[in-house]
Amino acid sequence: MIERELTMLNLSPLALHADRSRLRFTPGIDYIPGSALRGAVAALYLQTYDEDDLFRDIFLAEQVLFADLLPAKEETSGTLLPATARLCKRYGWEHKESLTDALLRLALAAEMENPEPLEDEAWKFCPETDCQGVTKRDRTYGYVTPSFEQVKVTKRLISGTALNRATGTAESGMLFSQEVLEEGQLFRGVIRFKGDNAEALFTRLEELLQPGRQLRLGAARSRGFGLVEVQGWREPLTGVSLESRWALFNEAVKELWAHYGAELNGAYFSLTLESHLLLRDELCCPLTRWKDYSNLSKALGLEGVTLKRHIILPAIVRGWNALQGLPKEDEFALGRGSVFLFRVEPDYEEEVQKRLAVIEKEGLGRRRGEGFGRVRICDPFHYYFVLKEVS
Repeated sequence: MIERELTMLNLSPLALHADRSRLRFTPGIDYIPGSALRGAVAALYLQTYDEDDLFRDIFLAEQVLFADLLPAKEETSGTLLPATARLCKRYGWEHKESLTDALLRLALAAEMENPEPLEDEAWKFCPETDCQGVTKRDRTYGYVTPSFEQVKVTKRLISGTALNRATGTAESGMLFSQEVLEEGQLFRGVIRFKGDNAEALFTRLEELLQPGRQLRLGAARSRGFGLVEVQGWREPLTGVSLESRWALFNEAVKELWAHYGAELNGAYFSLTLESHLLLRDELCCPLTRWKDYSNLSKALGLEGVTLKRHIILPAIVRGWNALQGLPKEDEFALGRGSVFLFRVEPDYEEEVQKRLAVIEKEGLGRRRGEGFGRVRICDPFHYYFVLKEVS
């Protein structure tokens, strides 16, 4: 499998709607979905080349796994904060030292017979002088660099009015507003190429998406919105290996459990969703937050594993089929940022790590070619703050 990171810059406002609402205000999302990128690239491909075997491999056979392009900085990429991230409720990123993760503490509190010391600890409050012991840390959302610095996303509201066809003037009381991403922002994502002809597939896409190539995404393209420009391709930055993340994650578990005198049995690992997950059970029903997740380990192909904690952000995946001129069917999904914590029996650790390496590389669930189903095992965000605050 080949991995390459694609960088794009939006030259005009991006209207990427969060839903197909007919209300007078339409909210927007703050990233470029892999499905929108894939559709725009497919249209550009057909304008440039004939429909050939490479087209079928790229867009129909899921040998190319497109990705959500996330907000990024000039020198580094951005990653999505998990649902367990916590930040000062009052001042937010102005008190960036308050950023922490709650996953392991929530899991430990659920396992302890008397979690009161854990519940009352100072970690729940902002450590800054202005807020110490007063302002709690609350759930936060956004993007950070690998060193946990904020990646800012700028939006604005654009309003327009309907026209009266009889008079050709503005219709009274018919004002429409939509939330858009401001121009001049960078977006990055890692696209994966698999199969025996992975190199040929990458070469074709690199040839098609050369630096300076422009294409349009999202809504209101006929009104000048959605113009993006390719900045280039590069090798993804090498991160911490799964083995190292596993070791550091369990070191944090060990230290936290020991700090509160709790009994530790077996190893733990987290599974964090980097994109929406379209996963179905044995009856082909979509998994949502109202389902029983006790058999989730079976759906993931893992043995000797028990689900200990989950924080779910439910989502509905919508879309538009440009070829048919019709909306795609809505699908329920486990939302990006959702987190699962599992405990592994000692005899199964090696087998589980091998399976997790495959899951992290290939993804899970349906429509992986559009960027869905990407996961991160033992995300450093879950253990970095525990090691920093407990040690």
